[in-house]
Amino acid sequence: MNDKAGLRLRPMGLAARMILFLTLALVPIGVVAYFQTAKLQQETRLRSQLSLVALTEAAALGERETILRAQGGAQALGATVGQELVVRADPEICSARLASYLAASPGYSFATFVTADGRMPCSSAGSELDIANFPRVQSLVEHPGAAAWLNPNGPLSHRSVIVVAEPFFLGGELAGHVLLSVPSALLPRTQGPGDGQKAAPFQDIVTINEHGEILSSRGGLDSVDGMLPADLDLASLVGARSQSFAARSKDGETRVYAAAPLVPGMVHALGIWSHDNVEAQGLTVSGVAKALPLLMWAASVIVAFLAVNRLVIRHIKRLSRRMRSFARTRRIPDHHTDLAVPAEVAEMENDFLDMADAILRDEAQQENALREKTILLKEVHHRVKNNLQLISSIMNMQIRQASEAETRLVLHRLQDRIRSLATIHRNLYQTEDLGHVNSGVLLEELVAQMTQMTEVNDRPVRVRTELAHVEAVPDQAVPLSLLTAEALTNAMKYASPAAGQNQADVSVRFEHEGDGRAVLEISNSDATPETVDPAIRIEPKGLGSRLIQAFATQLGGDLIQGREGDRYRVQVAFSLKDFEPDETLPTKVPDVPDF
Repeated sequence: MNDKAGLRLRPMGLAARMILFLTLALVPIGVVAYFQTAKLQQETRLRSQLSLVALTEAAALGERETILRAQGGAQALGATVGQELVVRADPEICSARLASYLAASPGYSFATFVTADGRMPCSSAGSELDIANFPRVQSLVEHPGAAAWLNPNGPLSHRSVIVVAEPFFLGGELAGHVLLSVPSALLPRTQGPGDGQKAAPFQDIVTINEHGEILSSRGGLDSVDGMLPADLDLASLVGARSQSFAARSKDGETRVYAAAPLVPGMVHALGIWSHDNVEAQGLTVSGVAKALPLLMWAASVIVAFLAVNRLVIRHIKRLSRRMRSFARTRRIPDHHTDLAVPAEVAEMENDFLDMADAILRDEAQQENALREKTILLKEVHHRVKNNLQLISSIMNMQIRQASEAETRLVLHRLQDRIRSLATIHRNLYQTEDLGHVNSGVLLEELVAQMTQMTEVNDRPVRVRTELAHVEAVPDQAVPLSLLTAEALTNAMKYASPAAGQNQADVSVRFEHEGDGRAVLEISNSDATPETVDPAIRIEPKGLGSRLIQAFATQLGGDLIQGREGDRYRVQVAFSLKDFEPDETLPTKVPDVPDF
């Protein structure tokens, strides 16, 4: 019986090991590259932020100068006209002075005073105004201080203006505020592609007051709303330090914003830049920069794998295919010199070809030796069979010359046993595998030969067979056949018709039980001792039983024999054995020195 090979673990391939070791080798380099890249990215981001803030401050220089000039003018009016207004309490002189100032300063469209008690006694329009018509002015009285706001439709000028409010003091106490209106049309505008000038690098410059309200936009107030950050309160930028950041705008695009103070605590500038801008790209390249170590590792692994696969793996796989082909077909593959094969792999291939040639020579010698031994062994079995047949023929001549019935019966029984041995040797030299014998075929020939004597003293005997084809070694086939011949002879000799039958019955059954066990059973219809002819009781009593017991012992089986009802049964159950060579036989030719 063959042992089953255990499960074998499949080792890791050369390519996988190369990738693993290369990965381990690149880990320190990758860590260093990651931190260096992160540091460089941080420095680049900081430089980009500072650059965008500086560019935004430079781009918003016109708005800054306009707001500061209006703030300075308001301070001058508060220091001069405001004192006269409080001291003289003459609104007409105050209005005339404001109108004269506007005439000398064409950059303003309206000027007025708001006293601390909430009155507007004079204005450049020449009349006192009611503060109730100006909600922003009411808020200014409640919360005094410098301020600026956008009035998209001025009540007097009927156009968009930016109102700049500046407090003035008398004797160290707040006396009121001076309000100057600057037309929005005087602020800088973004140059269009048809203006004949170079287009601005930014998308828009927006100014906001301390409440986050928009004062101006280079592109126009109607289009700026979609470009502002979607999730950011503009008031949070006022009072904060200069900064730049990337965010998604209300129209769904990603833009870069730079916030810088124009008038600290009062007016801030917000620059809107496209993410495609050279300076703005420093804030949005983090994805590629962080993936650089990973890309470097992947490129290194791919290059290493391609190199190993081209130089080693594909040649080893080719050599492996040639080995498997040789194992299946036992044909030496053709050898072709390939200069692309490394010298080490070429040496392995040459060693394989030499080994394959040596294996074929050794196998050819072994096959010739085995064929010669098989022929000789078959010839031995053939000669033994012929000698046994010759002995059987001589005994047959002796039987015909014997005058005593007892002598003839003994010689007949001995002749049957010799014929059984001859049948075994004939089957052995006819089989291809001398280490195994088909026991079913052997017993079938033996029973067929012995059924020639199915009539003993004119008594007909019917023999039924049920023989399975079971392989057995010769050491078991020989005692099995002798036991069958002995038991079958006894069964046919003592068989008698059962009650109500006119013909004796003999059954021979041989089958495989599984788990490496086989069963031989021979039974016959049993006769009572009174019906047995004394002429067939001449052989010494018990010899057949002793032979059956001896053959069962050689088989290593369990023997059961006895009468069951109207039948007599002989049964032997035994375990089938594997072929085991005789350890006493020489396994090699002795080393005899040459003469």
